[in-house]
Amino acid sequence: MNKISRQYQQAAKVVFLAAFFFTSNVQSSEFNVNPVRVYLDGKVRSGTVVVENKSDEILTIQTSINSWSQENGKQDLLVPTEDLIVSPPIFKVQPKSRQMVRVGHLKKPDANLEGAYRLILQEVPPPRKPGDTGMAVAIRMSLPVFIAPAAARTQAVLKWHAEAVDARSIRLTFSNSGTAHIQINGIRAVLTDGTHLAAIESMMTYVLPGQSHSIVMKTDKPWKSEPLRVMITSDTAPPGVETEVKPE
Repeated sequence: MNKISRQYQQAAKVVFLAAFFFTSNVQSSEFNVNPVRVYLDGKVRSGTVVVENKSDEILTIQTSINSWSQENGKQDLLVPTEDLIVSPPIFKVQPKSRQMVRVGHLKKPDANLEGAYRLILQEVPPPRKPGDTGMAVAIRMSLPVFIAPAAARTQAVLKWHAEAVDARSIRLTFSNSGTAHIQINGIRAVLTDGTHLAAIESMMTYVLPGQSHSIVMKTDKPWKSEPLRVMITSDTAPPGVETEVKPE
């Protein structure tokens, strides 16, 4: 099994891809990335990410950069862009070594709205060796890159609305009308009398500025459209501190 740092599991999206080649057994690389988010602005126009190869094999990584939006409140939409540049675009990391990757933005920041991008780090599988019969696994990491607007101070402004999906689940849609992203780490929905209805204790969901995101939650009992209170934990408050989100 791949060993990804606990910090990365909590703060970045990790996708495991089965490469189309075979080895004598199931293999995978072991590497860490720090930091797991990149923040840039009009003054800080570039940042660095360090890739650490903790394995005993040479690691080859190919990079790409994508603009990031949220389509129909359900999924992330990534589109290749030339707004940012990544150097080096492809590189090798020797065993037990590190490689610095630099990310810089070429486009002038928006005057009011935070920009959102994703830096992709894709492991390139090594050449197949004679006699290999097993399957190897390559790792793909996707790191958020945020660019603060040129002049304005950014802030997320979150609201929600709910709808029943079936007798034991509801869909909460969070809309962000602010100028910055928010990362939701947990949700708790209760009736106005305090009766617990649904909760997700640990998660990692971004709602980008001007975007929305829907989350389906299992309920303790059927919800009959009674008024709700929705609390979240997020990256805009200290860890473990809940913030109540107002309905639309």
